[in-house]
Amino acid sequence: MDANWTLILSDSDATHVAIVKNMLEAEGIATSLIDHSDSAFPSTAESELYVQNSDAERAKAIIEAFQQSR
Repeated sequence: MDANWTLILSDSDATHVAIVKNMLEAEGIATSLIDHSDSAFPSTAESELYVQNSDAERAKAIIEAFQQSR
């Protein structure tokens, strides 16, 4: 990932990462997902979700609000 993107979430639960990705995109935030599940040990693989640097603070606030509502 280049310098214009910030890692916003890394989790071994790919479903959780997909939910957050869809939620951020619904708020107009562009995302990039890197799925490491093709590694030698897929059960421990992390999915990484990135957003543009300019959207990082807003994305963090959205994720925090989502997690507090669960």
